[in-house]
Amino acid sequence: MALKDLTLLWVEAAFSSDALKQIPEQVKIIYPPGPSLPPEGEGRAAQAILASSLVTYDGALIDTLPKLRIIVRTGIGIDNVVVPDATARGIVVCNTPDGPTESTAEHTVAMLLALAKRLKQGNDNLAAGKWGPRTGGLLGIEVVGKTLGLVGLGRIGRRVAHMCRNGFDMKVLAYDPFVTPEQAAQLGVTLVDLDTVLAQADFVSLHLPSTPETYHLMNKTRLAQMKPNAYLLNMARGPLIDEQALLDALDNGKLAAAGIDVFEPEPPPVSTRLRNHPMILATPHSASVTVEGRARIESMAVERLLAFFRGEQPQDVVNPAVLPR
Repeated sequence: MALKDLTLLWVEAAFSSDALKQIPEQVKIIYPPGPSLPPEGEGRAAQAILASSLVTYDGALIDTLPKLRIIVRTGIGIDNVVVPDATARGIVVCNTPDGPTESTAEHTVAMLLALAKRLKQGNDNLAAGKWGPRTGGLLGIEVVGKTLGLVGLGRIGRRVAHMCRNGFDMKVLAYDPFVTPEQAAQLGVTLVDLDTVLAQADFVSLHLPSTPETYHLMNKTRLAQMKPNAYLLNMARGPLIDEQALLDALDNGKLAAAGIDVFEPEPPPVSTRLRNHPMILATPHSASVTVEGRARIESMAVERLLAFFRGEQPQDVVNPAVLPR
């Protein structure tokens, strides 16, 4: 490929930074006519797609895009890109896994603190014209010395571990079959099995991809294994949690509270109790949505796109087997 071969670029979701200024002037950039719609009309002649998270890029869609050569996901998750379908059609798929790390880790720690300090309950109490009593539902806990359990010790999990261990003197346990005890020890983290994480952690934070193996990992049985009055955090992917089982665990007092930024499906139905449950602090998949985070992700996505059309191997190709073609 050569940079001159790039003439039409489909951008699924509008950028918040000026990263697209790096695109050469001869390239026509097309946006969907509505929120997160797949390429239609002239857009089907696109040689490249900067993909967000709501369109499913499967074989059926790719077959309508005869000139497509690369899909770059603006973020870490590739749940909505059917990679085997893209690979079978010779389409390169990249993501930007380092882009959202800091923002998502900070969001996780913010959620942890907000749950511990009962910020939602205090805010709602004050908004309702009340002041106290500052007991019961408004009685928070300190996180210093508590145990944090990480399920997944990748980029974000490691950053959360660093913040909580060094900032709050928390003991950090982690389960990750792809990390060695030596690697965990270098982070000041104790590597254990999942049962131990759930049984001992005061706060359990999920940092896993959504795969068939992790689907509803936190189901009724796993939630029952958690320490009484523990807290569950999920800034990773909605399908990791059986949402009805979570609601039941909160309703029956098994868990103290939950903080979630991701849902199954997204957006969640307006009628779901996940939106307004008194013991759930929920945000709209916005953990990585910061000025700095978006600028970093968008710049990385454009860099990968331009590298590909310069004939270079872009970073973070998730299906490298397609490159020799």
